Amino acid sequence: MAKPSPITFHVPASAANLGPGYGVLALALDLPLGITVEQRSDGQVLIERRDDPSAHLDDARHDPVLRGLMRGAELFDAPLQKGLSVIVEGTIPRGTGMGTISAGFAAGLGIAVRLAKKKWSAAQVLDALVPLGGDPAHGAAALLGGLTATVPLSMPQEPTLRQRPIKHPVHASWHYVIALPDVQMGTADTKRVLPPTLPHGAAARSIGRTLGVLQALQHADEDLLRHCLVDELHLPYRRRLLPGLSEALDAATAAGAAGATICGHGPGLIAFTTVAGRTPEIARAMVMAFAAGGRLATTLTLQAAHYGALPTAPA
Repeated sequence: MAKPSPITFHVPASAANLGPGYGVLALALDLPLGITVEQRSDGQVLIERRDDPSAHLDDARHDPVLRGLMRGAELFDAPLQKGLSVIVEGTIPRGTGMGTISAGFAAGLGIAVRLAKKKWSAAQVLDALVPLGGDPAHGAAALLGGLTATVPLSMPQEPTLRQRPIKHPVHASWHYVIALPDVQMGTADTKRVLPPTLPHGAAARSIGRTLGVLQALQHADEDLLRHCLVDELHLPYRRRLLPGLSEALDAATAAGAAGATICGHGPGLIAFTTVAGRTPEIARAMVMAFAAGGRLATTLTLQAAHYGALPTAPA
């Protein structure tokens, strides 16, 4: 009997929040994890991490790919009795705000749905990802690709969180410059600095700007994006955690970016432009701004990723 063909797919990195869309908006970026799955016959489920040189230091039982796979197998009745070998390759940098952990959970869930006997939906898969420790916005982009919004369906008093991920169009002319300073920002620290409440005026302005970000990214409207990336929900409080962050954001726009903001919880930054020729100068300006604050930074210039961990059409 012929050996079954391996399952292969890719899971993108992501930039979440996109200014005012805190916890809601995310953009998948073409910096993927590559997933290869082969059947075994000894009953073992083994994850081989080739994407991260330090992965061997982690407890394999806590690997997000493994945890996503096991949870998805339980929910969607994916048979694992014979065992699987999973190879993870890629270059999504850890601890940068580019959705590395959520991408891992999405990868495991993506394996499970490809093996599933039960029907599934993108919303069900996202609802499985978040309780594992994934971020709703990063998770939606990792699962679906492209530009996504995550709509919370459950009320605060409900014990089970429910979300609905929605894909939005994004114009092909956008280029994204990512700056990665050599500093770690823990998720707990970046959440701790946020205020427990916000003024009604800030909430209303943020809702309007979030809709403006979606419109600007769909229609390549640099002027609208420039006005709508202004954030009052999280960025003002996170600026103080990283010397040079404010200067790097300002330097990006001075060098020609339509706007710039923090990726997820940071410390990575993302700058937007529709002019490819501007990207080297934007990248250089951000690096120099961090250098002036005593920080080294590297940069990436990326496109949107129009693929995700989930198959194109649900089973």
